[in-house]
Amino acid sequence: MPITETHADTGAGATISFSSTTFAAKIRSIQLPTWAVDDLEKSTLDTTSYKEFVPSDLVEPGEVSVTCLFPTSLTLPTVAATVTETCTITFPLRKVASTTTTSNETTAANIAGTGYFKSFAFPNLQLGNLQEATFVFKFDGDTGPTFTKSA
Repeated sequence: MPITETHADTGAGATISFSSTTFAAKIRSIQLPTWAVDDLEKSTLDTTSYKEFVPSDLVEPGEVSVTCLFPTSLTLPTVAATVTETCTITFPLRKVASTTTTSNETTAANIAGTGYFKSFAFPNLQLGNLQEATFVFKFDGDTGPTFTKSA
């Protein structure tokens, strides 16, 4: 399949939301998940030269790491094994230009799926730096995550 789209964009305007957690922090960055399968070694005693591998049965759904400004009035996400919710990361709308047309997107791309807050790291308190917190949301694989492309 030939690639016809050559325009990328910055993350300015991206958002993250949760189904039951109201999180109103100012987001500085969102590190999106990496989807991967594990390698299973299948080498035997008669294998020569290189190890042999097959892919695992299941895909690791990954996790999202978010860095945000930390006002001390911020309501923290609940880090607990019993709290599952849906996370939706919405990409910014882009102006799409190609060799034949220029048009604006009307529907933003997104990644959505269920999971839980895996960790929350409080900021370092030091002179000359903003207080930034980091939290990690782990996709659990029950529902998604799925990527929906923009239009």
